[in-house]
Formats: sequence, C-alpha cells, structure tokens
Amino acid sequence: MSLMPIKVPIIYHGKGSLKQLKSMKQKKVLIVTDKIIRDIHGDMIEKYLKKKVFAYFDEVEPDPKDKTIIKGGDFAREFKPDLILGIGGGSVMDSAKAIYFLYEREDKTLYECDPISYLGLGKKSKLILVPTTSGTGSENTLAAVITNTQTGQKVVIASQELLPVAIILDPKLPLKMPQRLTVSTGVDAIVHAVEGIINKMNNDFTEGLNIHALKLLFEYLPQAAGDGANDLKVREKVHNAASIAGIGFGNSNCGIAHSCGHALGAVHHIQHGIAVGTMLPFVLEFNKLVSEKKYTDILNSLNIPINDSPTNTLVNFIRDFIKKLGLPLSLKELGISQSDWDQNLDRLVEFAKTDVVAVFNPRSTSEEEFKKIFEHAWEGKKIDF
Repeated sequence: MSLMPIKVPIIYHGKGSLKQLKSMKQKKVLIVTDKIIRDIHGDMIEKYLKKKVFAYFDEVEPDPKDKTIIKGGDFAREFKPDLILGIGGGSVMDSAKAIYFLYEREDKTLYECDPISYLGLGKKSKLILVPTTSGTGSENTLAAVITNTQTGQKVVIASQELLPVAIILDPKLPLKMPQRLTVSTGVDAIVHAVEGIINKMNNDFTEGLNIHALKLLFEYLPQAAGDGANDLKVREKVHNAASIAGIGFGNSNCGIAHSCGHALGAVHHIQHGIAVGTMLPFVLEFNKLVSEKKYTDILNSLNIPINDSPTNTLVNFIRDFIKKLGLPLSLKELGISQSDWDQNLDRLVEFAKTDVVAVFNPRSTSEEEFKKIFEHAWEGKKIDF
C-alpha cells in the first residue's frame, strides 16, 4: 500500500499540443535540453516563445553528471527565469528537475534534495516538461537520476515537489527518433509498467494505469519500431503509453531490474532501456516466489493463455517480444568483454544493492543474490533460486 498521495501533472496531449507554450503566462523561460534536440526542434520551440525572453542551457549529456547540473543551476541563478522548460529525453528531463531544485533552493546542494523534507519549491519559477522520446516517463515522476562524478554511481534524488506543473505530449516530437532509440525507450516503458505492478508500493490506481500502458505498448511499439515509424497515430499511442507508465510507476515505484540497470549504465555505459529490458526476464524469475499472482493478473489482462506456469509464460512472452525488437537476451550479448565483466562484477553488485529503488522490489535481495542474478543474466541462464 502506498503511503504517498497520487499526484499527476496537468497533461496537454495530442498533435499540436506544443502550441500550449504560447499561452503560458510566464515571461522568462530557461530551456533545458541537449544540443541534438536544440538542432532538431529549436526552431519550433522558439516559434512558440516569440513573445517571451528565453535562453538555452543545452549542455545536458546522456546519464547527466552532477557537475553539469550544478553548472545549469548556476546558469539559472544568473538568468532568473520564471519558467524552466525541460524538452528532451529522460536525461534532459531529470536535469531540468535538478536544475529547478538548485535554482529554487540556492541554500541547498544537489544531494540535499530528498523525498521527506518540505522544500518549498515553486516560489521563483514553474517547471514544465516536454518528452521527445517515448519511454522514460520522467515527466511524471518525482525522481531524477544523476551520475555522481566522484564515485561513478547513478544516484536518485527525489521529492514530490520535483513533479512539473504541466507536461506536453506532442506525438510529432518522437517522429524523428531513430529506430534503436524507439525500441530502447519503449522497452524501458514496458519495464516501468511491469515493475510498477509487482513492486511493494503498487496500489489500485497505479496498477490500472500500468496494465493499460502494457496493452498499448505490446500492440503499438513493434509498429513504431517498424513500418509504422512515421504513423502519427502509432507514435501517439506509444508516446501516451510511456507517459501513462510514468504515472503508474511514478506513484508506486520500480524494482531491481532498475537497480541492476542503473548499475550496468554506470559501470558499462549500457543504454538504460536496453539494460533494464535485458534484466527484466531474470528479475521476473527471481521474484517468482512472491509475484506469481501478479504475473497471472498481467497475463489475463493481455489475454495470453497460461501454459505450464504464469512465470514461464510471462518470461517467455517478454523474451520473444524483445528478441523480435532486436534486443539481446543476455548481458554477454551487450558487447562487454569477459575481462571487463570479471573485473567489475563486484562493483555492479555494490551499485545495484545500494540503489534506492532496490528496497521496493517485491522480494528482498541479498548481496549474494544480486551477484547470482548478474551471473545468470550474463550467461542467459534461467534463475531457479
């Protein structure tokens, strides 16, 4: 049972919804993005901000570093916006949240953002997020994932006050995503929805959202990654589904597919959606002892007949699905050398077990179990412990 309120930003969605920027009452806009998004979408964004003063902070990198975010916070303090607009993928939206925090609370350091304290954000500015990829769901979550440059670990900061006042889901924006990014971000959304259903904080509200997100993603993601890549309706369905899953897991949580995925991203620089997608079947097998009833619920909602067991049926369905999308079925297939794997296994385990989301996994996971999960995922072996 969740002890937190269900919170959802105002959602503007559908073709042309980016035009909503014209009606925002704020006058001074800081656009947080990366250089690629600025090149692709900058002209369109600026068209809707003609009557406003705006500036870019476009230095966000994949797996954003704390040093970059601190630089963005300094830039915001100089510019003094009344609106911070994050437009891009998950790294950009996480950065925009963290920059918003640093701007609003000049007396705080980055890692002092926590979900327990009242921070009093929103006195100087508002936060609006516009995803250009369909998968991270970051526009609907209270968290931001940041790379600690001292340790190399991905660290989660969180606060209910990091939720934006509004999000804009314009399906024209993801039309320009390359196929590989469409697949990886879409699979990330699937993992959000599945882990959002089985984690310890799952509740009636989030389960309904996550189930519907799965229905949409399993139907429309293969189309978006294939012949339907330029079909606006298909893109809209995937874009909406990813955001729905963001609301779903954002108001519950995720689990060790994500803690392991964060570790793989930090240590081996594996793209997040690919990392969590590869880990999900192994994590489902590990969680079988406590989650099989939830697996049955998922399968029934998708009208998938159960064969020998709910766990095997769901795991095989997901493996077949991600294989058809061209993703690997084991960590060994990710291009990590045997020597790098052996050298960094203990570091992977340390990062995964200390990741904050690990505590929400439905089955408690010891250090030794994390190591065995990684070893089985490396070899592609079925988990039976």
